[in-house]
Amino acid sequence: MTAKPAFASAAAAGRCWLETLQAGEPITFRTITVLPLKAVQPVDPPWLLLNETLTAASVEVQEISDQGAVPTIQVTNRGDRDVLLLDGEELVGAKQNRILNTTVFVRAHSMLVVPVSCVEQGRWRYETRRFSPSAHSLYASLRRKKAAWVHASLRQSGSHESDQVRIWGELREKAAALSVKSSAMRGAFTSRASDLDEYTHALVARPDQVGALVYNGAAWWGMDVLPSPRLFAEAWPRLLSGYVMDALCRPPDSRSSEACLEPLRALLDAPVETFPGIGAGEDCRFSGPAVRGAALVVDGVVAHAMAFPTTRPEPIESP
Repeated sequence: MTAKPAFASAAAAGRCWLETLQAGEPITFRTITVLPLKAVQPVDPPWLLLNETLTAASVEVQEISDQGAVPTIQVTNRGDRDVLLLDGEELVGAKQNRILNTTVFVRAHSMLVVPVSCVEQGRWRYETRRFSPSAHSLYASLRRKKAAWVHASLRQSGSHESDQVRIWGELREKAAALSVKSSAMRGAFTSRASDLDEYTHALVARPDQVGALVYNGAAWWGMDVLPSPRLFAEAWPRLLSGYVMDALCRPPDSRSSEACLEPLRALLDAPVETFPGIGAGEDCRFSGPAVRGAALVVDGVVAHAMAFPTTRPEPIESP
């Protein structure tokens, strides 16, 4: 897709801000090492994250109709503040639990139809009329694959679609690895609640932290960055949960941890394509030989950047 000038400037602004990030002291618990990222010039836009607004009832998330549709849901923001929905975060209830296919920005007093994927195969009936927030996010390894599927969809059709069949298959494999009978993502997280609590407590966000590079031993697993310590601290437990569930299913890398900023540098060097974001902003998709990622840039601010290694490349087809 050919970038329009506004999109090109959004990608440049995002890169410039990401280049300023600095590393704190690594934090290790069991198999996971987190390298905190700090911003020289953090920004704190007056945005809220989705779980804050659902608790306060200023935002409603529901099926797009009484009949519903698996790949889409409806988000209505009746509040006075813009709301950020993060790639991979889980919503529970309605006709089946879903995760977000991409990071979405919902302006105050607006309604959006949002692309999602099902993480609860088999149920298609109402448990509640509205979705509720979850404490969990999609497994980081599956977020990596989903990012490639969504990038391919953007190139081919301009839509943020994932591969639903493959997501269900990945969830079944994860359930088997965790010895969980239910293939619903929520069941796996519930079965390991005590482990999740321990990791969350040990790897809590530092006061000035805006992002994290996550390692398993010397193996880099992923990165998530938000614009301010406030937003990162609110989002981090959910994002971390996806990394923890991967850690519980894999043996740790036998090499010693050497957490460094090299994955961030690789992201900054990767080619970027830009597409319209859902709701607002520009969706910048990075794809290089060693790293793949995405950044939603809204009003010149990096709302959420994520990146993953391409150790097992997922193909991105040309349009």
